[in-house]
Amino acid sequence: MESPPCRTVKWSLLRITGIFLVVRTLQYLLIFLTPSNQFDTSTQLLLDELLTNSQDQYKFWNRNIWNKLLSWDAVYFIKGMVGSPDRDVPEYEHEWAFSLIWIQLVRLISRSNSGTIELYRALYVGVLMENILFYLSAVILFFLTWKTFTQGSIHYSRGSAMKLSLLSSTLFILSSGSGFFTGLYSEPLSSFCTFLGMFLRESSIYYPSNGSYGYTFDWYSLPLYSFGSCLCFSLACLNRSNCLLLGIYYVYDLCHLLRSKERNWYKIILFPIISGSIMGGLYVRQQYWVPFNEFCPDNGGWCQDILFKFVTKQSLYQFIQKKYWNVGLFQYWTLNNLPNFIIGLPTFIILNISCVYFLRVYPMRHLYATCIITLSFSFIILLVAHFQIINRVCSFLPLHLWYIADRLVKRWSLNGEKNHKQLNGDDTIVKLYLYWLVIWVPIQTILFAFFLPPA
Repeated sequence: MESPPCRTVKWSLLRITGIFLVVRTLQYLLIFLTPSNQFDTSTQLLLDELLTNSQDQYKFWNRNIWNKLLSWDAVYFIKGMVGSPDRDVPEYEHEWAFSLIWIQLVRLISRSNSGTIELYRALYVGVLMENILFYLSAVILFFLTWKTFTQGSIHYSRGSAMKLSLLSSTLFILSSGSGFFTGLYSEPLSSFCTFLGMFLRESSIYYPSNGSYGYTFDWYSLPLYSFGSCLCFSLACLNRSNCLLLGIYYVYDLCHLLRSKERNWYKIILFPIISGSIMGGLYVRQQYWVPFNEFCPDNGGWCQDILFKFVTKQSLYQFIQKKYWNVGLFQYWTLNNLPNFIIGLPTFIILNISCVYFLRVYPMRHLYATCIITLSFSFIILLVAHFQIINRVCSFLPLHLWYIADRLVKRWSLNGEKNHKQLNGDDTIVKLYLYWLVIWVPIQTILFAFFLPPA
């Protein structure tokens, strides 16, 4: 596989940086212009409770920018970040639903020399880290896209691959959840870890030079795969539980190696089995062992229904989601939630069409695992979760960005006229989705700053 030209990479990174700065500046300008008196009073109550000097909240920049970033889930994140320095776990049961990894990371960096954590200092650090991770995710996605579409059975010219990479990163910056990522949400950390893990996994794969689909792993890539990608996917999963679906990569690789002619058992064990086991073990530790030791056996409910030692029938996270947010199979399917389904529908459609596109229209076999993950995610959200959060939590998936970028590149290419006629329906869908993003992203940013639904 050829590396991208150094000069072109520098120019592309400058473009990505410029687009990121412009988009973020416009979003924070919208937040600044949003009324200071939010629709919901949770932020005000939180500030009154946690600030040692209650007058700090009325300072110009705090009132017009920073306070507005403490909306929706950011209220819980900042409470965990500013909690007692001597307490490393949440105070209340429902607060375990908010990423302990992200909270502890911000606490670590924002802690003063005296050991205390001041609210606005934690907020400044958290927002800065959020933006850095969001930007770095776009940069990593650029290199991931290049690597994915210039090796294996996928044949892209250097120019087309570069356009695809740049467009994918740009679309990520303009993604449907970017309004929430102006604040303290944990999704950018998962996006960063996921894209980096995918890049390391892709770097570990050896594709035959004849362009056939079969792939294998060389021993020199063992650290990249079994340590690098495993660490990244595990951190993404510990940060956001929906990223457990990334373990499908290891299941897919295991099945592929078992079907291959080589069938090297040392590689089978040391690559996908070890990596998947570590990822699954860390997930079980966080979702079962740690909360069981914290709450059980004194707590009733979920921790009384034990399957094996500390493994309960429900994880604490599942119990919290069901008890406090009424999450469950078809629980969200009510007439009152119809507007929320409409809000999430464009993203749901584009996710599923991207899978059809790469599975059937332009089949790219080494994207099949990513297609399985994307399909699994979208239908879990449809059947179980609060559907409108798909706009935010899909940010760890690149497939729909690749689909949109691929259609745009094909349309603009010299040979794209024929493709455009053949797939006019796809181009219409892409066009409508881009129009929706242009309208949705600024509206979402304003709604978030004003503490208005949808969350």
